[in-house]
Amino acid sequence: MRKLVTIRIDPDVWRTARELGLNISRTCENALIEAIKQIQNLNLKKGKITRNRRCLVVADPVGLEPTTSGSAGQFLKWLDYRNGFIKYVKRYNPNTAKTLVNYLDRYVRIIRSPLDVMNLFNGLSVGQKHHLNRSLRAFFNFAEIMGSDKEWLDRLRKAIPKDKIGIDLRVPEETEIIESLRKATEMTLKYQALWNLCLDSGVRLIEAVNLINTFDPGRLQRVNGFYRYEIGAFRESKQAYYAYFTEHTLGLIQSVNGEKIIRPNASHYYSKIGVTSPKYLRKFAFDRMIELEIPESVADFIEGRVPKRIGAKHYMVLMRQADRFYGRYASYLESLRSRL
Repeated sequence: MRKLVTIRIDPDVWRTARELGLNISRTCENALIEAIKQIQNLNLKKGKITRNRRCLVVADPVGLEPTTSGSAGQFLKWLDYRNGFIKYVKRYNPNTAKTLVNYLDRYVRIIRSPLDVMNLFNGLSVGQKHHLNRSLRAFFNFAEIMGSDKEWLDRLRKAIPKDKIGIDLRVPEETEIIESLRKATEMTLKYQALWNLCLDSGVRLIEAVNLINTFDPGRLQRVNGFYRYEIGAFRESKQAYYAYFTEHTLGLIQSVNGEKIIRPNASHYYSKIGVTSPKYLRKFAFDRMIELEIPESVADFIEGRVPKRIGAKHYMVLMRQADRFYGRYASYLESLRSRL
């Protein structure tokens, strides 16, 4: 049974805690428990406590004492932090923030030790491990901001498996793309338009999704038998000035008729039906442009892989060259689609 007590809290501290969604009574109780255990651990080392049924900490067997001062009894209960964390991750892209919260909701309850962290990753796929890795690191950063012990949190961070890092050298073969083009004709219209846009333009999936979701005919220009659409998207180190695509893909985009696309749903859809993912369409497009003797700097510009602060003169040169050379790739795509 819990006892009702009265405590005095600075009004600004109380107000901030409420805004962050903290459970004030639970947070205060946890702080008291931690303080009690630190004192008891200190007394244990001094030999002042041997056995006391009212103690929250009893002496461990020799050799099993806590290795980190203040770590005994610490834990992170996800639900106690959830409301505040939702406000904390507003600094991220909305889709990223949603993914972080969803993964913590799905996998995390209470974390008491590094072993708990390691156990969370058992049986997960590579993709799930990646998302849970990011979610836990964001959670631990927030917990540190809210006053949890940094040394203890660092121990938890070290228990997170590292993402596998490597260079993905796979480039799809032409036969794979043709087979995916056949399957694409049976897709839901909005996903068919998105997939073909990624194949035509080589832009990143997020930029292709935004283009279709916010399609504005005023940004569209017909150039040499194909189309150039102004994107002007800049995200940290990622950027895309224009998307180039064919008449065929424009017709698909215009037929979507305002139906919104959600990027994670699109990725799942393509994986489910077994077509080449947009990530590899980007690689395929670049590889074919180089084979068609489109200069590498121009292929980079078409796919949005250029420095964010290129000079105006250099920018205009690259755009004119892209307008000149993209027709080679557009003609190649037309020949592929004619073979279906």
